[in-house]
Amino acid sequence: MEFDDIRAFVSVADAGSVSLAARDLYVTQSAVTRRLQRLEASLGTPLLDRRTRPIVLTGAGQAALERCRRLLNDVREVRAATANSDLPMGEIRIGVAHALTELTLTEPVGQVRRKFPNIAPRLRTGWSRELLERVRSRGLDAAVILLPEGEQLPAEVVGKQIGKERLVLITSRREDHPPARKIQDLAGVQWILNPEGCAARAALRRALLRANIDMVVAVEAYNYELQLALVAQNRGLSLVPERILTRSRLRSRLRALRVPDLNFPLTIWTVHRQPFLGLDPVVAELNRVLIERL
Repeated sequence: MEFDDIRAFVSVADAGSVSLAARDLYVTQSAVTRRLQRLEASLGTPLLDRRTRPIVLTGAGQAALERCRRLLNDVREVRAATANSDLPMGEIRIGVAHALTELTLTEPVGQVRRKFPNIAPRLRTGWSRELLERVRSRGLDAAVILLPEGEQLPAEVVGKQIGKERLVLITSRREDHPPARKIQDLAGVQWILNPEGCAARAALRRALLRANIDMVVAVEAYNYELQLALVAQNRGLSLVPERILTRSRLRSRLRALRVPDLNFPLTIWTVHRQPFLGLDPVVAELNRVLIERL
């Protein structure tokens, strides 16, 4: 049983496909396939059901996944503990919430790499709940996520609150009807929102349901600038972080709505699993540059 074979299996299980795992591992798809076949041959059982898309684990694969993750983490921690260097080294897997990618995927990670040249960040985007669960289950080393204000972290995860996020309702300055002043004014509105899985979208739906208002989603889009462009065309309303609106090139064509019944305070966290041998200075530096950027 080879270390690279185990790593390929965990990557495919996390990514849901051989092609995405190959991208994450910086190898070819055929190399990932060979490693999977070699691991399955050594164990004497299939670990993946390749007939489905995305790929799903067999019963044996589900039983093996958590043990393989622990094994990979143990090997990485042994390497970190015995490295002949005062600087952290090795791979660090960082998750980034979709709404925070512009904070984390560019200059902050570059600053961390300049300070720790032996560190190789591997970045993954996703919804905050999904990323938090991956940190808890050791599928990720750390993540930058959004949580509702006052929410506690799971027992297996530690973290630091590094900022606050304010969500605002956005409308076009071209709208031809009076702006909403209370939640009842939003009946019949069409929405331009993130796809399902977004915590902000779920919070908006709950608030509207409490007011007996159906949420009609006209457009789903991950990209906030695209959402704002559609709002500017008077295609509907959106719910976006205030800092996104402030930095948008379209802000002169948009207006924030203040609806007292709709308030979604969020907090920005960096979280990591515990223990976190050898990589604490890396997360501390990431915290520092993110706080500076915020």
